[in-house]
Amino acid sequence: MTKFASMSKPASEDQPGHGNLSILTKVDKLRELIGTRIALPQLVVVGDQSSGKSSVLENLTGFAFPRDAELCTRYATQITCRREPQESISVSIIANQDATPDSRARVKDFHRTFTELSPENLAQLFKEANEAMGISNGSNGIAPDDSPLPAFSEHILKIEKLGPNEEHFTVIDVPGIFRQETQGVTTEGDIELHKLIVFGEVHDSRTIILAIMPSNVDPATQEILKLAKKADPTMTRTMAVLTKPDLAIEKVTQQIAIDHVLGKREGLTLGYYVVKNRGPNDEGMTLEQGQAQERMFFANAPWSALAHTGRAGIACLKQRVRELLIDLIKKEFPKLKAEVSKELGIVRAHHTEMGPSRGDQHTQRAYLNRMSEAFQSLTRDALNAYYTGDKIFSDRHDLRLITRVVQASECYGNDMLTNGHMRQFLSDKNDDVEELEVHPENPLQNWLESSGRPPLGKAASEIQDHDVDFDLVATKYPELEEILESWDDFEDDTKDCGIMEYIEDVYKSSRGQDLGTVGNGLLGTLFKEQSKQWESITLRHMSVMIYHVHHFISEIIKSICPDPRVHEELWNGYILEELMASYRRAMDHARFLLRIEREGRPLTLTRSFAQHIQETRTDRLIEAVKELGVEPAKSYDDEGTYATPKKRGNESYITLQPSTLQSLSMAKGNTAHIREEMHDRLSSYYKIARERFVDVVYQQVVNHCLLFGETSPLKIFTTEMVLRLNEEQLDMIAAEDSPVKQRRAKLVRDIKNFVEALEVLKGSR
Repeated sequence: MTKFASMSKPASEDQPGHGNLSILTKVDKLRELIGTRIALPQLVVVGDQSSGKSSVLENLTGFAFPRDAELCTRYATQITCRREPQESISVSIIANQDATPDSRARVKDFHRTFTELSPENLAQLFKEANEAMGISNGSNGIAPDDSPLPAFSEHILKIEKLGPNEEHFTVIDVPGIFRQETQGVTTEGDIELHKLIVFGEVHDSRTIILAIMPSNVDPATQEILKLAKKADPTMTRTMAVLTKPDLAIEKVTQQIAIDHVLGKREGLTLGYYVVKNRGPNDEGMTLEQGQAQERMFFANAPWSALAHTGRAGIACLKQRVRELLIDLIKKEFPKLKAEVSKELGIVRAHHTEMGPSRGDQHTQRAYLNRMSEAFQSLTRDALNAYYTGDKIFSDRHDLRLITRVVQASECYGNDMLTNGHMRQFLSDKNDDVEELEVHPENPLQNWLESSGRPPLGKAASEIQDHDVDFDLVATKYPELEEILESWDDFEDDTKDCGIMEYIEDVYKSSRGQDLGTVGNGLLGTLFKEQSKQWESITLRHMSVMIYHVHHFISEIIKSICPDPRVHEELWNGYILEELMASYRRAMDHARFLLRIEREGRPLTLTRSFAQHIQETRTDRLIEAVKELGVEPAKSYDDEGTYATPKKRGNESYITLQPSTLQSLSMAKGNTAHIREEMHDRLSSYYKIARERFVDVVYQQVVNHCLLFGETSPLKIFTTEMVLRLNEEQLDMIAAEDSPVKQRRAKLVRDIKNFVEALEVLKGSR
């Protein structure tokens, strides 16, 4: 049995100074607090199986590691020796953060304490640790469900050895390197996992790599150095340790090893050391006896050539690695403070995002109230075009709601002006059609790219704010499919005739015994036909508006609700249904306005109706007079002499003879007169009705129903809605589920650990 009394040196021998001891103690405390979150200065021992790694660890730490291949460590092992008044050994498992909750819970309860640890006890400890980690235990590699158990684990076994005479030392042991599968023990997947474990421990710049290799093989051919070079390309933090020099029988082999230690061959910045371990026939030998035998071995030729180097023997190795570790810690302490402060800020921010714990209806209601207030605040900014109030409007121009609404409304007005009528009026002018500004940003295109979907084709990629592809909308927001109105091309004039021919045709097919006059019913018939395009244009416009509003609400609620479960319950359980109802009301009101305007009696009180008719008639008379080709009238004075044409102000005017006017008026028949009369009335009324209708749609449907009215979808998620929720509804929406509680608890632990770690680094603990 190996006892600690026989493993430890007197307290005065090779002990670091008080300041260095304090530094080593601080790192041990940091490793307990944040070792899985922040890379700390450490010493990691790596080597092939049967390279002598276990013997080196035994000499460094005093633990007799089992040499049975089936019991060799299959996870990283952290071994800490520290001076304390009472002797004890405590063993626990540091859970891997990426492991499953069940696996973490299982290893969390693993704790063992000893007063001494023999090789037999240590072998039993490894078996129990393997079982706790859920990995194969020698020949027992089958789980209860008959599935094969993994051979390696990413958990870390922690062994802490305390005593009054202990030398302060911490080392990480990683599983021995192997390259081939072992039937019933390891698989190809185990080999890959093993590489991840080893590389995960040695890749950081704060790790000193202790590469173990036998002396009877040329170090230049050792694969362990190739592995170290992947993690340490400059090879400035890798130290090589040659073992088993007694097996290097040939002089050439001995000289190669000696030359490496002397630095005569291509070497490492930290150099080579050589140690002699106890052999397989030295089981009853204590560590002290083994080290005495080692000193005698290196006193003889050819190894005596290394006596002056301080690089032969376990004592030299142990002193050197401790010095390296202390120097590394001193160098990295300022960086560690900055990293810990940064991580503490990140963890605190994540905890703040979660808000207070939601264990009762009061905290749950307060949680939802804060979200509703944030939503209403962002909505006010979006409606008032106050885009400097929150960063989201700088990052997401598609959420600048009122800008989208104004752009789409301008497009709607122009669309009604240019495409709203079925047939062109004779007096129509296109001078007032505005050129539309092209806005290349397309939220649907952005969504497709962010969701990994195929990009839009050329036509679809040119979609502007006023022109939405509803196939894409239905894909992103399937809930809107029943609300939105898609459309085909505009209806064409199937009779293929102009406005005057159409009026004459309607008049002839519906006239009665009128004496050269027409009733108001004919105007209503003509207007309904002429405004047939209004329905498709208006419902399309309303669909675009609903899309912009729905997109805004959906994205804003996602941004203010970080908890996916709460978002799911709130959105699908309470908000979405109300949104759909508000969109239906808006669509229904738009259809109501269409019915009132198109199917009711043509009515207007505006004076511009008659004025427009008079202007049209005057324009027609002027055109007719021009067609007569009449020259300005000549006048004569009293003496019969020709005089210049008469002037009215600065303009000349012509004089028409009664016979000319008579021929002008008599040139029209009754049908032509009625046709012109109905055209003028229809043209005047259509213009008034169109402008009135566009304004009413903008004011009543868009502004009132969708944006500012009491039943607007933007006013669904408010504090009033939250106050109406009963206790059961609150619990359904806002109560924390198990993963959230676990995450909150973990963040609280992390904050506590990082705060304590910062105090350790500042020297206040």
